Amino acid sequence: MSPSASFMGLVSHWSMWNSPHERASLNERPIYLYTCHLLLAIVQSVVHLYYDFDRVPIPVAKRAAGNADQRTHPVEPVSKRLQVALPGLIKDGFTRSAVVAAVCPVVSAAAPPGLIGPIGPGLLLRTMCSGGLLVLCWQTANLFFSAFLSKEPLKRGQPLTAEAKDPNGSLLTGLTAKKETVKSFAFWELCFISQRFADRRKAIFNDIDRDGGPAWSQILQSATEVIKGIATRIDEQKNPSSGSKPAQAEQTEPVLRTLPRLTDPLKADNVFAPSPKANSRQEKIGEVFSSTAKSYGQSADWTPAARAKARDVFDRASTAILSPERKQKLLASSQEFKMLTGTSTCKPENLNPFIAQLLRSPVGRLFRQTYDRRLSGIVLGAPHANLCPIVDAIESLTRLLIASLQEDQYGKVQADVPDVVRLFTNTITTLEPFIHGGLDAHWTDVNFPPSSNPEAQAEARRVPDVDLVLDTLKSSLKDLLSAFNLYLKDIGLVGKDLRLAKEAAGLIEEGL
Repeated sequence: MSPSASFMGLVSHWSMWNSPHERASLNERPIYLYTCHLLLAIVQSVVHLYYDFDRVPIPVAKRAAGNADQRTHPVEPVSKRLQVALPGLIKDGFTRSAVVAAVCPVVSAAAPPGLIGPIGPGLLLRTMCSGGLLVLCWQTANLFFSAFLSKEPLKRGQPLTAEAKDPNGSLLTGLTAKKETVKSFAFWELCFISQRFADRRKAIFNDIDRDGGPAWSQILQSATEVIKGIATRIDEQKNPSSGSKPAQAEQTEPVLRTLPRLTDPLKADNVFAPSPKANSRQEKIGEVFSSTAKSYGQSADWTPAARAKARDVFDRASTAILSPERKQKLLASSQEFKMLTGTSTCKPENLNPFIAQLLRSPVGRLFRQTYDRRLSGIVLGAPHANLCPIVDAIESLTRLLIASLQEDQYGKVQADVPDVVRLFTNTITTLEPFIHGGLDAHWTDVNFPPSSNPEAQAEARRVPDVDLVLDTLKSSLKDLLSAFNLYLKDIGLVGKDLRLAKEAAGLIEEGL
C-alpha cells in the first residue's frame, strides 16, 4: 500500500485505538493537515498572481556614455541572484505557513461540542514546518526557473545562434516570431551582436543573397515595426475612430430589395428641434416620459464609456439614414449633439466622495486605471508592456549603422541612415508631447494629483519605463548624427530633416 493510500485511510476510517466502552471518533489530524495544505495552496496562488511571479525579470538600464558596461540588460550572475533572493523566500514561506496553520483549526471545524478540535501546539508546529517547506519548494522552483530563463542569450561567450547551420536565418526567425518571449530574446541577442561581435556584424552586412531580401533589410524592417508601433499606438489613442474609417470605406453597400413603402419618408428636419405642444391626454403623458428620458440622456455627467457608446450609436444611425450633406449640416447646427459627443470633463478630483472612497479601497483597486499603467500600455504595448524589445531594437539599429562605417564593404547600409534618423525623430516628436500632458488621467485614478498642484501632476506623469524609451531614442539619435556628421550631405540628410533631428536629439540646445 502506498503512503498516500494509507494516509487517506486515516481520514476515511474511524479511530480504533479507543477503549471498548468509548465511542468511535474521527481522526482529525489528517483532515487538519489536508485543509491546511489546501488553504496554503490557495494563498500561494493568490500571492503568485498578485505579484506576477510568472514574469521573467530582465532588468533594463540606461546606457551611460562614459560607462564601460554598455549592456542594455545588466543581468547579475545566477549564483548572486539566488543568494540575494533565498533569505526572503525562506522568511515569506514560513511566515505564510504560520498564519495559515493558526487559522486552519477554525476553518477545519472539529466535532462538537467545541469549534476547535484537539490540535495541540506540537501539531501546529509540525504543520507550520511542513507548510513552510512546501511553500519554499514552490517558490524556489519558480526562482530557479526564472533565474535560468533570464540568462543572457550567450553560449560559451558567443550568441546562441552562432552554432546553428544558418546563424543569420535563425536570428531572423526569432525577430519575426509571434511569441513575445522569443522575439524579446532575439532582439536581445541582436543587441549583443551589434555591440560585441564584429564577425557576426560583417556576416549580416555581407548576407545579401537571401530569400526575402538581404539580412540587413529584414533586420531593419523588424526593428522598424517595433519602434514605429510607439507612434502608431499614440495616434490611435488620440484619434480612436481613425482606425475604423478605412475598413468602413472598403465595405460596399449591399443592394436591398425591400417591399413597397407603406409609410411616409423620414423627415428632413432637425431631429433635435423641440416637438410641437401636446394637445391630447396621450400626447401629454408621452411628453412627460420623453422629458424624463431626455433629462438623463442630456446630463453632463456621462461617463466616458457611455459617451463613447452614444457617439458610436449616433454615428451609425446618421450614416444609415442621413446623406453626408445632411449629416454635416446636422452636426454643425445641433448644440445637443455637441454636448453628447463632446470631450468628457469628468476628472478624478470631481468625483463623488463616496465613489472616490470606494475606488481607494482594496476592492476599488481592481477597477482603477492608473496613469502609469495606461501610459505604459499605450507606449510599450498591451496587454503586457514590452520594454526590452523596444530598447534593444533602438540600440541594435544605432550600433549596426555606426559599425557599418568600417565593416560594410558593399556600402549599402549607409543608404538607410536617413530613414532611421527620420524614424527616431518622428517617434521622439510624437512621444515627448504625449508624455508631458498628452494623456489625461482616467476618472477612476483617484490618487492622481489635482490640477491645482501642477508640480505634483508633472511628477506623477513621469513613468520610469517610458522615460527610459525616450532617453534611449534621444541618445541613439545623437550618436547617429555625431557618427555620420561628415557624411550627412552625401547620404541626403540635409535641410528640414536635419534640423528636426537635431532639435529632437537636443543638439541645438547644446549649441552643436
